[in-house]
Amino acid sequence: MPALCHWIRNRYVSSDWDNELLARLEMVLCRDNDGQVQAQPKSFHGETRGIAVTGPSRDGKSTLVRRVLERELGERIDDTRVGRHVVYHRVRTAATLKSVYSNLCAATGFTGLPARMTIPEAHELAMHRLRLADIRIVILDEVHNLLGYDNRAVNLFLKTFLQDGGGFCLIAIGTEVLRKFIYEREENLELAGRLLDLSLKRFPQDTSLALINSALDGLSAEAGLRLAPSIRRDPYFAERILEGCRGSYGRSMRLISTSIVLALEEGASALDIEDFRRVFDLDLLYFNPENPFLLSDWATRASAVGLEGGGAAGDPLGDTDFGAAIPKKRRGRKSRKGAAT
Repeated sequence: MPALCHWIRNRYVSSDWDNELLARLEMVLCRDNDGQVQAQPKSFHGETRGIAVTGPSRDGKSTLVRRVLERELGERIDDTRVGRHVVYHRVRTAATLKSVYSNLCAATGFTGLPARMTIPEAHELAMHRLRLADIRIVILDEVHNLLGYDNRAVNLFLKTFLQDGGGFCLIAIGTEVLRKFIYEREENLELAGRLLDLSLKRFPQDTSLALINSALDGLSAEAGLRLAPSIRRDPYFAERILEGCRGSYGRSMRLISTSIVLALEEGASALDIEDFRRVFDLDLLYFNPENPFLLSDWATRASAVGLEGGGAAGDPLGDTDFGAAIPKKRRGRKSRKGAAT
């Protein structure tokens, strides 16, 4: 069961964002005769281009980039070492340009960056080490952590991966702060022209609900769990998830997978609303203080649609179908057949 729980936690659910990223990768990377993108940047008069992937925190930017590139290039992207042609680095809070160069060198196996080395020297060394490792794509995550102290230096830092013989495709990931820095400042117009803009906008509500329902059905089935009546008979369950996560696709997927893992770890045979309520209370109240899996108002809304909720003819849906208004902690859930003990 631990292996199954790990697999569910890390399961990736594709969306239209995959196609949007792939369309941009096809603009900046070479393709083979079959149209498949390759880990080789396109060169435009000696310079390369990249992509800026931006959006709200925890909306799934990093997972999107890593999973799409892994799928298209067939290589594992690891934040502890370089891949065949890709390096991934997460910029830590309070990072400096020199510390980023140092970490890129360390990823290639070089850990002896002199303390007195200047930033230009650190840059040259990092570029040399990346070329020796045959790196062609540089992924920098949480780039917004570099902003604030010397933004002009950050502008030059990002551009040097793409010009002056850098020869890399740069994928910069960050929040809206990074997007504003690149695309809304006149002094950064040259940088903006080198990075294709991929701002992860929220999906239309119908699209989001369809993705949530698909993930809920698919992941629970893959986990070997049936959906309890508290979910199956609730025509608004996807809305609960989406509104609880305030429209965030990434958070919605994480809530579903975490709730499924909770049910698995407790040896349940079914996924029910109580799993979602408990996970939301523990993990998401900081983000939304109103737990949507507790509100009885949802049952009132569901009753208004009559048979659409799946109840028997003439039987309106009530609170008992969706979980008690004052839930109790469960102990000793009925085990699934074959569940590990």
